[in-house]
Amino acid sequence: MQTTVLQLTESVRQPYEGITSGVAYDTAWAARVTDQNGKPLFPECIRWLLENQKPDGSWGGQILNYHDRVMSTLSVIVALKEVGRGRYDSYIQEGEKYIWENVRNLGQDHCRFIGSELLFPSLMQQAESMGLDLPYHMKIYEREYQAKLSKIDESLWYSSVTPLSYSLEFLEGRVDLNLLANALLPNGSVAAAPAATAFFLRHENDARAIMYLRKILSITGDGSVMTVYPIEVFEYSWTIYNLMLAGLYFERYTEICNYLMSHLGHSGFGWSTESPIHDADETAIVYKVLYDLKYPVDVGVLEAYDTGDYFATYRSELDPSVSTNIHVLDFIKGCSEFPDREEIVERLVQFLRKEMAPAGFWKDKWHVSPFYPTCHAVFALWDVDTSLSEKAVSWILDAQNENGTWGNNGGTLEETAYAVQALMHYHQKVDRIDTCEVSKALPYLGRVALTPQNAVPELWIGKVLYAPVNVTCSAISCAGFMLHFAKRLEVTPTTRWR
Repeated sequence: MQTTVLQLTESVRQPYEGITSGVAYDTAWAARVTDQNGKPLFPECIRWLLENQKPDGSWGGQILNYHDRVMSTLSVIVALKEVGRGRYDSYIQEGEKYIWENVRNLGQDHCRFIGSELLFPSLMQQAESMGLDLPYHMKIYEREYQAKLSKIDESLWYSSVTPLSYSLEFLEGRVDLNLLANALLPNGSVAAAPAATAFFLRHENDARAIMYLRKILSITGDGSVMTVYPIEVFEYSWTIYNLMLAGLYFERYTEICNYLMSHLGHSGFGWSTESPIHDADETAIVYKVLYDLKYPVDVGVLEAYDTGDYFATYRSELDPSVSTNIHVLDFIKGCSEFPDREEIVERLVQFLRKEMAPAGFWKDKWHVSPFYPTCHAVFALWDVDTSLSEKAVSWILDAQNENGTWGNNGGTLEETAYAVQALMHYHQKVDRIDTCEVSKALPYLGRVALTPQNAVPELWIGKVLYAPVNVTCSAISCAGFMLHFAKRLEVTPTTRWR
């Protein structure tokens, strides 16, 4: 646990840029980049794709999610068709079969992913032009495609300051080469998005973009490409957030907070200091960390995301995020100088009450597990709406698996960590619970020290599912600490909640 924060704080001097899991979607886009002779510039990406097709013919994360699997598979078979010249037909045919059998299951997922309404139709158009055998008659996301583009003026499609640039590869086949150069950031990426950067390289030969992708490949080391890089602001702030939940404070927080303060933008924060795209979710988490550590923050920045009914993550988004509003609430409720604080807190509570499922949990657009928003809601609601927080705690307790974990398919480390964090927070701040049942998770949480890259499934939502490995491991380590600490202080067990 201390190793995690020490590694992150040390890296401020280096500097550190964060890591996520490699994903098939972005790896496939990198595989399509060729040199002036038409040879793949990153052949290791092709090898990784061939080695990572699943037995059912799909590509994607460890946890079954149809948006993740269908989008990943579609991206890969388009890439293999383009670069393979008939050599990878057996892989492609298995992928085609998977999409035919599962594309209708997209409706089973609780939300679409980043840019799905743009990326899926675009990839289908590319696949059709290549002669791939796919269900083109279904016209998935056609209306959403038009709705998304209608919100952003065409002159801004290539702007590096709009969220649309993160999904810029949707323009494949209709790119305006006179405007494309506007999208590239000084670090050689397009919106810190490897797929969008690979798309850029298919049309522009730029040494900075090539070095950007080579750097990612050197970090993953196996031929896979991350779906977002760098993410140092995300890693720093969320790791400290988890450590502070556990009551852990280190002198080296000062280095990170000084680093963050020096990169505060006019609209807050994004994943990285190198990205001009900021959002309310990241800004709220960074602000909570800074404010709780007595740093001055400009509260007016968050007001720009206020829609009247809720806080938007990005100003052009189609659907609100539950977790973004949970994190905004968590910050605002403790910020005494926030304008109209009581009115905004009540408004956010009403939003969360409306979004809560009857059983007592929430779902979110940035994470596939209901444990992520529900457990974070306990942190935000325990002292502003006891009925909602109590209902959420009851749902969490009832959802524990027999083996002591939380989550479907036998439980996951990450979901178990969120549940333990929420329950121990409630145990400390509101009312004692029986920690004996919760303690069944301790042996499972201890596994985070063993091959964490493989122990953490992809549960976070981007264009596809991904895992921010260090952020997740910090939650797991801190959950274990919180539970150990509660057990040590416990004198007489209680069964109030069981």
